[in-house]
Amino acid sequence: MLLAAIPPGPIQRSIPAPGADNTSEIAGKKPVSRHRGASWRAQAGAIAFALLLVSTGGAAEELRIGGTGAALGTMQLLAREFTDKNPDIRLTIVPGLGSGGSVRAVAAGGIGLGVTSRPMNESERKLGAEEIEYARTPFVFAVSAKSAVTAITAGELADIYAGRKTAWADGSPVRIVLRPASDIDTEIVRSISAGVRVGLVAAQARPGVNLSVTDQDAADSLEKIPGAIGPSTLALILSEKRALRALQFDGRNPTLMNAASGAYPYYKRLFLVIGAKRSAAAERFVAFMQSPAGQKILVDNGQWIP
Repeated sequence: MLLAAIPPGPIQRSIPAPGADNTSEIAGKKPVSRHRGASWRAQAGAIAFALLLVSTGGAAEELRIGGTGAALGTMQLLAREFTDKNPDIRLTIVPGLGSGGSVRAVAAGGIGLGVTSRPMNESERKLGAEEIEYARTPFVFAVSAKSAVTAITAGELADIYAGRKTAWADGSPVRIVLRPASDIDTEIVRSISAGVRVGLVAAQARPGVNLSVTDQDAADSLEKIPGAIGPSTLALILSEKRALRALQFDGRNPTLMNAASGAYPYYKRLFLVIGAKRSAAAERFVAFMQSPAGQKILVDNGQWIP
């Protein structure tokens, strides 16, 4: 199988690409702790592994895919099946780019396909790339699978962020996992309610709150920190087989059926970004994603087709 990608299991943690839009500072706020995952040396090694080319005798065409962490686990699964059927194409899954970094990489010709969790903005469209919304996935609040917590309300979430609720029902401490202020996850959290938005501002200003830069770093924190709660997606949890539980929110279960019907109202949009000079390999991979086999992989891993 001609796949130069991340090994099975959770996506490797990595250093955000220079200029990626998922690494903003919270201007004017007190310092917060930042979860970086592995050491710089280990992270660099993960990227080096992800970019390693498998020897194929020199005949295979390479297609590089990178972008938002919410999509990388599914891209890895799609890549495995695609390369089984297309041995003349070698796929490389590139971690750590983020949505904005992947758009710039596509426009510059550094990767053949980008994956983003937001539409391109006006300045990005001027770079000449095009986007396709290929799926949506429930946006969830998650805890460790070992936690006894199964549900939360918007009011409780506001109290957690504001520091008014500091312990779970069993008395164990609540630990918040935040995302950067400019991240799409943070934008979705702000949109839930005025109370949640005000509480989130307080949490961002509070010293010692965990700030996880990437989707994979956030999932690592949620798995490892006792009492942790934070945002994630059903696609990431399922595709990476994470030891996390997506919580019922305001009495609504974050299932694929509920999200697709609108019964569960929070979701992330997922886009493919393709350059103006697209390769035949990129076209074939997009066609595979849109085929029954590709769409089955998406649905099986917490995504529905809009």
